[in-house]
Amino acid sequence: MQKMVKGANVGLAALSDDVGSVMMSLGWSSPTGEGDADVSVLLLDGNGKVRSDADFCFYNNPIAGNGSVQLLGKTPTADGNEDRISFDLDAVPPEVEQIVVAASRYGGSRFGDLNDLHLTLADSSGDSLVQFSIEDAGAVSAFIFGALYRRGDEWKFRAVGQGYASGPAGLAADFGVDIEGDARTTGPGPQAASPSATVPAPRAPEPAADADEAEAEAEVDAEVEADVAGVAGDDDADREFVEHERSEIKDFVKGLSPDDIKSGGWFTKLSAQALSSYTDKVDWKYFQERYEGVPADVIVDQRVKMASRYAALEGGLSAGAYSAAVAATIGSLGGASPATVPAAVATMMVDVAFITRLQLRLAYDIAVLYRVPLDLSDPDDMWKLIRVALTIKTGEAVRGGVTKAVPAMVRPVIKRFYSGAVLNAAKGLPVVGKYLLKRNVIKIGIPVVGVPLAVVLNRYTTLLAGRHAQAVFRNEARVIEIAERLTGRSRHPQLMLWVAWLVVLADEKIADDEALLIRHLARLVRDQHQVVDRQLAHVVDIDRAEVWRRVDAEPGDLSDLLDVAEQVAAVDGDVNTAENAVISELRDRCCRV
Repeated sequence: MQKMVKGANVGLAALSDDVGSVMMSLGWSSPTGEGDADVSVLLLDGNGKVRSDADFCFYNNPIAGNGSVQLLGKTPTADGNEDRISFDLDAVPPEVEQIVVAASRYGGSRFGDLNDLHLTLADSSGDSLVQFSIEDAGAVSAFIFGALYRRGDEWKFRAVGQGYASGPAGLAADFGVDIEGDARTTGPGPQAASPSATVPAPRAPEPAADADEAEAEAEVDAEVEADVAGVAGDDDADREFVEHERSEIKDFVKGLSPDDIKSGGWFTKLSAQALSSYTDKVDWKYFQERYEGVPADVIVDQRVKMASRYAALEGGLSAGAYSAAVAATIGSLGGASPATVPAAVATMMVDVAFITRLQLRLAYDIAVLYRVPLDLSDPDDMWKLIRVALTIKTGEAVRGGVTKAVPAMVRPVIKRFYSGAVLNAAKGLPVVGKYLLKRNVIKIGIPVVGVPLAVVLNRYTTLLAGRHAQAVFRNEARVIEIAERLTGRSRHPQLMLWVAWLVVLADEKIADDEALLIRHLARLVRDQHQVVDRQLAHVVDIDRAEVWRRVDAEPGDLSDLLDVAEQVAAVDGDVNTAENAVISELRDRCCRV
């Protein structure tokens, strides 16, 4: 691991061969134990400015850059907090030349008050690449930790360590982000949209360490009341729908055996129950009849918001149904005993199953709306839907704490219970898999904010899942459009696949979008031209000379192959040197033909 000093930079390729995706962690500790900061990421163009509000990644917009940048949330550590951010550098839009990672503090708090301020960067295998320790943050409320930036075909990292005495407003102004209203008086939440990205006004500060505990809880309650009030205003039709769905889920839970719950087999049964009859009636024609002439983006946005509203309503109903016996054991003791926690198991299972089914169906709807083909009898497609619906990354082992999926407004309360008897007792229950347990157990253990917390968590996680599904399937729809266009124009469908595969392997790396494009090209060539090239399917190391021999042997106009090569090279962003070399060689051979 390379230790960095302020102002230093390093090329990522020099540190690891596995830097297509990287993970950045920002950490700190506080003498009082209450210090915190809100992380933000800005995606900048060649002019050093954000292109739009979508390029400003923060707590209300945790996914940016077509899903290539994601805020993963906070994880408590032995000494304080750690904020994690994932970067899929291979998928960052080509217009983005620099990614700035910053953080802000509010309510008079300063970065100089925090200890052990540091940044670490790891490759996709988890190996640490760089560490940057900051000792001179000073009395500033906004701070740039570091930046990832392009140099030709390479990504580099710079240790910045720059603070802004003018706070988040000064930071935003430098990067072309507009702030509306007076940040000292405006309430929490994002401002109205403007042509440029809009920074939300600062959230109310977390209670100071020496504040009275009851007063601190009242402040947190006041913050979450806004979300609860939003749910209270939902119409009777929404509530009726949610209650009907909960009734179905209750019947499903009653049919589970103890072994189903202990082994996690409940999820297999729920997946089948959630999708079998649903997918029979919900298809592209279903949406066309309901929303004729409406663009898919508009329908997806409406369905994501509707699902998050249903999730919030269900959270309120489930939280209110938790056993009084459980609530009675929490208070001065700080946690429920293992003997009484199981009283809430049935209600917890209804809540978990409802949200899981809702998110599975939402992700399926989004795939259908973007016309992404999914065969749910195919294990690969089924697993893909599950990963997207529940925001599980490929190969990800579930790790981190409960607070990873929790909005900042309720963190002060959660932190007080995180290591307490409630979580320890619930961890001992054979209720659900570790992943869903960590997401939901906190709603059992904090009755002081039980209903509002369940409302906020359910709404937040469902909204996040919907936006994630939108980013994934919208991008796949883009790739499918390219594949359909190339296949429809091609006069040499079989040779097109060889040329496309040669371009993909030119730099000896296969990006996700490249693999996706090849898969859809092969499918479309099979369906539209009845061509299946089994020889290509068995190729491991493609022989460039063999491809050129095939090109030279083909008579007539080969301009369609050149178009294929250029489109394939650009599908994952900028065309690199190796890809350009293949395209140049192909152009020469096409001209000779």
